[in-house]
Amino acid sequence: MKMTAFQKAEALAGQRYDRDKLLAVVHEVTTHFRMPNSFERSKMLAVCRYLADALDRCSGSTLQQRWNDFEKGVWPKWKAGIDRRGGTYWTWGARVLISARMIVPSLDMLSDLRVNQWVAHLPEDHPLAQQHTSLLQATDSITWTSAHSRQLAVSNGLRILLVRGYNSLHHIKDDDLKLLSVRWSKGTDALDAALCSLGVFSRTPKRGSARHGRRQRMTAPELVENAGVPDRFQQVVILYLETYEARVSDVYRTLRHKVIALAHFWRFIRDKHPSVKRCSEILPRHVRDYIPHVIARARAVQRGPVLRAEMWVGLFARQDRKQKRQVGDGAGEEVRPTAHSWLVDLRVFFSDLCGWATEPDSPFKRFAPRTIPVTRHTFVGYGFEKARERVRARITATVLDLEREMPKIRAFALQRWRAALAAPKVATTRGYPWSDEVDTFWDWALLELLVQSGLRIEEASELTTLDILKRKMPDGRIYYLLHIKPSKFDRARVIPIGDGLGRVLAEIIRYVKRFYNSESVPVCDHWDLQEKRPRPPAPYLIQGIRHPSTAGIQTIRSRIREISIDAEARRSDGSPLVLLPHDCRRVFASEHLNNNTPVHIIQALLGHASPDTVMIYAKLYPSQLIEEYRKTVRSLYNAYYGEDGLKNPTAAEWAAFAASCNLRDMGTHLCALPTGEHCPKGLICLGCAHAQPKKSSVPIFRRMLASHERSLVAARGHSEPAGQIAAREMEIVRIKGALQRAEELSDDVAAAIERAL
Repeated sequence: MKMTAFQKAEALAGQRYDRDKLLAVVHEVTTHFRMPNSFERSKMLAVCRYLADALDRCSGSTLQQRWNDFEKGVWPKWKAGIDRRGGTYWTWGARVLISARMIVPSLDMLSDLRVNQWVAHLPEDHPLAQQHTSLLQATDSITWTSAHSRQLAVSNGLRILLVRGYNSLHHIKDDDLKLLSVRWSKGTDALDAALCSLGVFSRTPKRGSARHGRRQRMTAPELVENAGVPDRFQQVVILYLETYEARVSDVYRTLRHKVIALAHFWRFIRDKHPSVKRCSEILPRHVRDYIPHVIARARAVQRGPVLRAEMWVGLFARQDRKQKRQVGDGAGEEVRPTAHSWLVDLRVFFSDLCGWATEPDSPFKRFAPRTIPVTRHTFVGYGFEKARERVRARITATVLDLEREMPKIRAFALQRWRAALAAPKVATTRGYPWSDEVDTFWDWALLELLVQSGLRIEEASELTTLDILKRKMPDGRIYYLLHIKPSKFDRARVIPIGDGLGRVLAEIIRYVKRFYNSESVPVCDHWDLQEKRPRPPAPYLIQGIRHPSTAGIQTIRSRIREISIDAEARRSDGSPLVLLPHDCRRVFASEHLNNNTPVHIIQALLGHASPDTVMIYAKLYPSQLIEEYRKTVRSLYNAYYGEDGLKNPTAAEWAAFAASCNLRDMGTHLCALPTGEHCPKGLICLGCAHAQPKKSSVPIFRRMLASHERSLVAARGHSEPAGQIAAREMEIVRIKGALQRAEELSDDVAAAIERAL
């Protein structure tokens, strides 16, 4: 009897609108509603009549069409209190029509309505009430979020059922969850987890960011089209990418970088050499013409790490770089490594193309030039070596800053975690009482994992419990290894697990089990953000951070970054030290190098292709360099003169030595000319090779440079003699040289100079 009435109600939406028939079905349906008393039932019927009056004035032949017009014109006025009847019961008419499935509402209408209360009045055997009960039972088992989020999850599930016209939760699809507004993101995540537990989705829960922002891996034609490769060169680029992916590497990031570099080149050929119609017509002179263009293009491109650093360091970083470009001290004029990487991709492209063209029946024969138009010698003389030196100098400066600040950052993370452990467990807005403890733990665990393993960020995110290998030595002793999946060079490796790394891994496993209240680390889905494809389900280690899913590289990166900001880490110049995950890898390499670990061992631990790459990461600390140098000198001296050969200098000997090494302070710089020597240049020191500008005088040099450049512009405007113009230009050259020498000073050398003064 009940279901017959509700079946009649569901059939009304597509039928021709009839007021009397509508009210008759409403009266029949409401008799089955669970109401506390007859008064509220009568009020419900009265409000339904008021709603029918409004529908009579709406346009449309069917009930659903009139309802759509009602939502657009009448409902907004009722929400604002205009022409509304029924007092506090004014929503009950819509409640009856929607909960009885007479019409299909819009999601915007349901955004402010308490659909949970509506469903509570339905009969227990109604499909909507049954789904409501299932959602309540599923969300009650969720402990990682707040009660409010669980309530939102139930409401959001009901909204989807009503808007889509579903009778069962099992009809819900992934796209349905995207309908929900950003205001319900927490509730949607909890709903996703509840639906996974009910078996609606054959996967593990997703975060909101993964649900809305996950991009699929593009094919070679899509990459070429997206990069903007001209039409006449698309075929060869597509063929090359497909062949490279099959033969060499299918790393998606590599493919994207290659297609971007090739797109820059082919657009240049189209615009500057329109007579070139085919790839086989490319000559060395075309590439030589392209090099200045790509250098200028690279100057206008800001790479990702620079932008991320600016975001956290602050606006002054952007202003400082803007000032540099205006003054002309070289920041805007320098050759960037980006241009060199694009040219290397171009060189590899033509090298592979010409090599593959020699194979029998090769499709590349018609695309390959007669000779390879670009070689290593093509790049000589454009400043790329200096660009690489600047990068190495920046890495060295960063490593020295990390040597000083990393102990403070690690101690801060550990102290904050211990404080959270000792604090009373009080329920927070995020739900569970130990949420602050978990947050501080993951800050410590992620930092220690990266520092003590030297893993790349993608390698750390892919660790599973299956990668912890137990082995036995011939003498019976047990040792553990950590298996690292192939990443950059498609080569797997294993590293030994020491005491520190072993503790971190054990704590991570314990906390993941605690999050899920499980005896083991559960199997979880994982999306590879770099490769844009899913990884096989596995018991991943880094999961359960505020959500029952794996943590992506963005989460790891943001936590590492924020812990350094909270610890107030600083660079040698006083600016904030924003820690990146790859900095932990540099610390790992440098610590091992300074503790006398052989370079080839560090190479194996880091998974580098050559020892030369290790030396880019690993840097000798100045204190270690001095100490090892002293040991070596003492050993060599003792080999000639015996153990008693070394003696301390006398006071007179030391005074004479100190006098000969005295550095004279010239205000903005130091003079390294030996004491007593005649200065042939008088006080004109900036152009002297013996002058060593101080790093602290960099702002003074910048102001001098700006002032002199303004004077030069004014002098040219007043048509000063050529000799005076040349003298002014020489002064600017000297100031620029002094500024460059001051900026190139390493922090330890600059500090030593300042202390000597």
